Amino acid sequence: MLTSSREHLIEAGETYFQHMRFAFIVGALAVGAGLACIVHSVVPALCPKSCSRTVGLLQTLFADRHKLDAVSSASSGVLTFVILITISSVTALATAAVVGDLLVGALIVVQAYALPLIYLTQNPGLEPLSGL
Repeated sequence: MLTSSREHLIEAGETYFQHMRFAFIVGALAVGAGLACIVHSVVPALCPKSCSRTVGLLQTLFADRHKLDAVSSASSGVLTFVILITISSVTALATAAVVGDLLVGALIVVQAYALPLIYLTQNPGLEPLSGL
């Protein structure tokens, strides 16, 4: 497996950490596009173009891996949403697992997702964040 990984990195023309960054951002963007589609399916006013914009940025990135910084910046709203959902999910699961009371656990889970929901109400199109 080590030899295969080295060959892949040579083929990609990247170091291990460059490749890790590229793959991580691609994965986060793919998750973000999916989350945007799911949110849009429930509330059509939210994320109306987020999924298609993010998929387009992924296509740009696959056509030219050197555009990683530009694509990351152009998709900063989606990436922020993915990070907030991830943090909320870990918090909700970890906290709910140690709480014995079902009602208290349910309240904790709901509260854990408040931040991404607030972010979504402030940036309903998951537009790029300014200044990045």
